[in-house]
Amino acid sequence: MRHKDTKLSPHAKKVLETLHKNGKPMTAYALLEKLKRFGIKAPPTVYRALDALLARGLVHRIETMGAFVACHDEEGDHGAQFAVCRSCGSVTELHDPRLTDSIHAMAKNLRFHIEHEMLELMGLCQRCDKTQGA
Repeated sequence: MRHKDTKLSPHAKKVLETLHKNGKPMTAYALLEKLKRFGIKAPPTVYRALDALLARGLVHRIETMGAFVACHDEEGDHGAQFAVCRSCGSVTELHDPRLTDSIHAMAKNLRFHIEHEMLELMGLCQRCDKTQGA
């Protein structure tokens, strides 16, 4: 885990650890099911932990799935770009500074202030694309 998580609550640390171990997006309720054995039994506890992790850039919310994934970028704050497989639900976090620069340039031209950057590409991962004969 990264330096940003040193002041996390025990619950937030457990949520982050669970997301890292799972490797796939998880809803708050799926997290709650996994965390019950550690004494975390209330949805608000999971949501507070997720809010703290989101604020520190340690997790991302995949809007189209209503789920969360651990951030895999060790460099810190960045725009969130993801390739989401509509078949198996896998999510790959992307890091292309050219894409971020392009988005910010367009926003500047529009005189639009970006508060939160989230780009989700929906499609089929390589494995699912092969199984569907494409």
